[in-house]
Amino acid sequence: MSKFKDFSKSKVGREAIHAKRQRRRVRIYIDGIEPKSKKMPPVERSSLQTAIAEHLTLFKRRAFSGDIALKLDLQTTDKNAPQAHTIAKNLLDLFSVKGVDVDWPRKHLLYKDDKQIQVLSVSCRHGCIAPSIYVEAAPLSLMLEELKIAAEVSQEDDMSLDALYREDMATDWIADYRKLVSEEERSRTHYGELYEPFLKFSRVNAQEALLKKAGIALHVLNWLYEDPLSNVMGFSTNDWANLISESPLRLQFGELPIAPGSAKAFKDRVSAEIKAFKERWSWIIDPLEVAVALEVIVRPNPNTPSAVLHDLDNIVRDYLIPGIVPGFGTVSDPLWLVDWDSIKDAGSDPSDRAWSLFRSASRPPASTKAGVTRYEVWRLPAVVGQPGILSVALIADNDGRGDLLDQIQKQVEKSVSRDDERRWPY
Repeated sequence: MSKFKDFSKSKVGREAIHAKRQRRRVRIYIDGIEPKSKKMPPVERSSLQTAIAEHLTLFKRRAFSGDIALKLDLQTTDKNAPQAHTIAKNLLDLFSVKGVDVDWPRKHLLYKDDKQIQVLSVSCRHGCIAPSIYVEAAPLSLMLEELKIAAEVSQEDDMSLDALYREDMATDWIADYRKLVSEEERSRTHYGELYEPFLKFSRVNAQEALLKKAGIALHVLNWLYEDPLSNVMGFSTNDWANLISESPLRLQFGELPIAPGSAKAFKDRVSAEIKAFKERWSWIIDPLEVAVALEVIVRPNPNTPSAVLHDLDNIVRDYLIPGIVPGFGTVSDPLWLVDWDSIKDAGSDPSDRAWSLFRSASRPPASTKAGVTRYEVWRLPAVVGQPGILSVALIADNDGRGDLLDQIQKQVEKSVSRDDERRWPY
């Protein structure tokens, strides 16, 4: 083995390679500017673009020219704050072409065109103490490189005894809840006045377990971009995509509209699929007791003209949010699901300072209630001879575990910090 390969497999080498990868990213944190929709005043638009230009100047960066993965993390304070997807629309435009009053020697800031965005993640917290905008961008090639590393680490973790135990517990929660519902009379007799609160407790856990199963594991996400090295079960990249597009745990909308005048028919199909999904899982998701995020996988039809290729943000804003949010009654923050009346006397003990602080903390304004906690969209390469795919999972997001990009980062950092004797794919 060469000296470089020996070095790259050592802990010091992994740390050096990881540091080099990190330098290919752009991370910008902007505080003091309220995230807003297209109604953002010109002076605030200018301030935002100036902050980006100053960051790019400081780190000697220029606009990305190729495909990228982009992450937005927003915090609003406005009492009538717009929803995350309308804020994102405005910001994605501002990240591209600079205004005439912005001191920057080039035409573009972070990227040249938002069609370059192949992976998009947007999260938003309303009712915060101070406003902020965090943006992180990386070349798509870098994201896929790290996904490959993270996939191997996470697959090993998924086979651990602890992970298998959690999987068994999730299955048990679903089975136990089904039994409570199907044997209601017997369960009411057994639990007495505790039946209703226990039913709700069980429903929350069952919903979290069910919706977790709908999400895509990192190793499967990796297989969607390249054939698995081990040719797992003889499946190709396309086979995995087809399996996901047929999963009853996900909302399946088929191909995005590309012909003129086909948008209405597609929106009707979205409504029909939401209705069918609710009927299929009503016994466990009605009412929905957990806050959810959207995990979207899209593969365009190979015949889609580049001029009509849907921007990732437009897919969510135009077709998904308008049907999913009212259809399922989703909320933008887990706080909206807290039954404050039933726990109004809790934390009254002066010694219970932590609970008192929690109860007195600021809450999101009522105008921001309807929504999702975040959404992420992954665009797969088109496959000749294969139809387009639009597959959406409702992901339980009560614990703020983070999106797939966060999970990739955590697993990569884990791979870097592990002992030298462990073998990792560098």
